[in-house]
Amino acid sequence: MHEIQPNPQSATEGEYIPPERPGSNGRWKGLGAGAVGLGILLAKFKSLLLVLLNLKWFLVGGKIFLSSFGFFASVWFYALFWGWKFAVIFVVLILIHELGHAAVARFSGISASLPYFLPGLGAFTKIAPHPVSPVADASIALAGPLVGTLGALACYAVGETTGAQLWMAAAYTGFFLNLFNLAPVSPLDGGRVVAAVSPRMWIFGLVALIVAAIAFHFWNPLMLILILFSIPQAIAAWQGRHDPAFDALNDTQRATIAVGYFGLAGFLFAAMLATRVTVPH
Repeated sequence: MHEIQPNPQSATEGEYIPPERPGSNGRWKGLGAGAVGLGILLAKFKSLLLVLLNLKWFLVGGKIFLSSFGFFASVWFYALFWGWKFAVIFVVLILIHELGHAAVARFSGISASLPYFLPGLGAFTKIAPHPVSPVADASIALAGPLVGTLGALACYAVGETTGAQLWMAAAYTGFFLNLFNLAPVSPLDGGRVVAAVSPRMWIFGLVALIVAAIAFHFWNPLMLILILFSIPQAIAAWQGRHDPAFDALNDTQRATIAVGYFGLAGFLFAAMLATRVTVPH
C-alpha cells in the first residue's frame, strides 16, 4: 500500500512555506503520532493504577482506623472504672493476646486481620480461611493465652523491680484474662483447644461456667453470651456429634495439646495466687 503524497505547494507573494527537514516524511510522522497516543494511554493507565493503589491504601487505612478507634474507645471505657493508667495497660495486654493469635496464624500461612476491640467485651482477630487442621486450629487458639501470659509476666517484672502495685495489679489481671480465655467453652480460645483433646469437655465447660456465675454472682452480659453460645456445642458433644476431622488426630497429638493446655492453665492459676492484689479504682 502506497502512501499518496499531496501536491507540493507553491509560494505566492506574501506567503512563506518552511522547507521540509531532512528525513521528515509520513512514516516518522505516523510514528510520532503513535508515540504521543501511547504516552497518553500510559498516562491514563498510570492514573488508574494510582487510583487503585490509593483505594487499597484507603481500605487498609480504614481497617487501621477501625482497630485504632476500638483500641482508644476501650481505653476510655475501662478508664471509667480503673483510671486511665491501668486502662491503657489492660488494653495493651488484650492487644498482645490477640497479636499472638495473628502471629501464629500468619506463620502457618493463614491470613489474619488486625485486632478489633469491643469496649467491655475484649477484642477479636478474624482468621480466614479457617484452618483445615485441628492441630493448627488448636495452636492458633493456644497462642493467644501463651503470648498474653508473656505480657503479664512483663508487668510482673516491672512491679517486682519498682514495687508499684499498679503493675502487680496489671500482672494479676493479665493472668486472669488469659486463664479466663482458656475456659473450655465457645467462642473462647479454650473451647477451640479442647476440641482437639475431647469435644466432651465442652459439657464440663458449660457446667463450670454456670456454677461460677451462680457462686460469684457474675451475671454480666459477657457471661450470658458465653453461656448461650456454649449450649449448642455442649448438646452436640453430649450426642456425640463433632467434626470428623478430630478423629484423625493420633494419641501423641492429643497428648501434646492437652499438656500445653493444662500446663498453661495451671501456671496461670498459680501466677494469679502469687500476684493477687486489689485492682486500682
